[in-house]
Amino acid sequence: MMRTLIVDDEPLARARLRRLLQAADDIQVIGEAGDAAEARQMMEREPDLVFLDIGMPGEDGITLAHQLRAASLPPAIVFTTAHADRALAASETAPAGYLLKPVESEALQAAIRRAVQPNRCQHAPRQGLTVRLGREEVLLTADHLVAALAEDKSTHLYFLDPADGTRRREAWLDSSLNELESTFDGHLLRIHRNSLVNPSHVHSLTHDGGQHHCHLRHLEMPLAISRRAWREVRQRIGRDALH
Repeated sequence: MMRTLIVDDEPLARARLRRLLQAADDIQVIGEAGDAAEARQMMEREPDLVFLDIGMPGEDGITLAHQLRAASLPPAIVFTTAHADRALAASETAPAGYLLKPVESEALQAAIRRAVQPNRCQHAPRQGLTVRLGREEVLLTADHLVAALAEDKSTHLYFLDPADGTRRREAWLDSSLNELESTFDGHLLRIHRNSLVNPSHVHSLTHDGGQHHCHLRHLEMPLAISRRAWREVRQRIGRDALH
């Protein structure tokens, strides 16, 4: 049972969210707060999950989220807001989800599923990247990533939906491959100047016509491995993967 706190300065927004949460399994709403000061007082109730409005009068939700993350056992945080342009600033606190108002039931259920996963920063921050999925901004950790390809001036990212861990999703990023390597230091493998892969998703390596290829789960197309990268790829993936 997830002990849940609702923080929003709008009574109608709190009431709507409470009604939606009453239909969710394993959710217990333990209180509501109308501002950051009231929310801090309620933290002694030790919520597992906080639905946090960003645009509150006085101290906003982003400031409060930074304070909550500093706790010895921080709760998972799902931001709620009517303003999509606040997503970037909110992403710096590594939230479990990001919901646009009026909150919809399907998006809420997906946010709850992500919040109960162990990558919610309960004990220590993890390397992550925030991307938009429909109406939400969600945090991807290295485990979710499958591959990243440089195409034109953007990066085509393939990843697993954090909500279920099996459905492949795609996104286009402004971040370069070098920036992704830095963000996920040591977790991604460069197989070509134009491509990175997650070694844990590689199921085989092949050699055909003088060219090596990398084959990944959740990605139909094989990816070329450059001669320069081949030695490191073989060391990281293992000789047994070569067919």
